[in-house]
Amino acid sequence: MSAAEVVSAFRRTLLIAGSACLLAGAIITAADDLPDGEGKKILEKSCTTCHDLTEVTKLRGFYTRAQWRDVVVTMKEYGATVDDKQVDVLTDYLTTNLGKK
Repeated sequence: MSAAEVVSAFRRTLLIAGSACLLAGAIITAADDLPDGEGKKILEKSCTTCHDLTEVTKLRGFYTRAQWRDVVVTMKEYGATVDDKQVDVLTDYLTTNLGKK
């Protein structure tokens, strides 16, 4: 392997590692931005099975309570482990912390 190939491989490795760090930072920030509570526990347990919290937090300010409830019910239909009692807890949590103001 030539010196140029080694440098090129090293640069690719740094780029991949840097991207992974940025993604991890975004995930941690998304979770840290949310206040503790039963809704956060449900959100972290049930929603992050299929996607990162950033997929939820990026919707901050877009949905009303009724729309958040539709999202929660739809995700439950797709297989999210949220029981009927947790639907309202999670909906209230999302509305309070990420809902349309």
